[in-house]
Amino acid sequence: MARITIPGEKQCTASILAVTQESPKRILLVHHKKYDLWIQPGGHMEKFENPVEAVVRETKEETGIDVGFLLGKIKKIDELASFLPIPDFFLEEKIAPHGQDPAHVHLDLLYQVEIPYQEVKRAEKESHDIGWFTPVEALRLPMYKNTRVIIQRIFQK
Repeated sequence: MARITIPGEKQCTASILAVTQESPKRILLVHHKKYDLWIQPGGHMEKFENPVEAVVRETKEETGIDVGFLLGKIKKIDELASFLPIPDFFLEEKIAPHGQDPAHVHLDLLYQVEIPYQEVKRAEKESHDIGWFTPVEALRLPMYKNTRVIIQRIFQK
């Protein structure tokens, strides 16, 4: 379904910061077609998704990797409410106009996970490339400053 963006609108997104369990540690990044920059996999929440469901779906679509184990971290309180996993980072990101889309804002919930290294497959309609990168390799790539800051924080821990 086509998304109609209103100028200045704030849209909810969810992203994954996937780092390998093995050494050397590597982070998964995609070279986004629209932005022509390297970023973490993720995207918009659909109308009937919470952020965890969105990040599981988006990660599978963009990389072929299943992070469905995050769904197991949702804890039902009762029939009316559940505890959702708390994101590791929560950003408000200004998005420049592109094509028919006016300038708007993404409210991005970023979940950091450690997973075994695995082969990835690129979603051709969304990215030019995809790969696992050591911190040194990643920080040499063209990316937003906020992505660079987050990668530095992840690997300083």
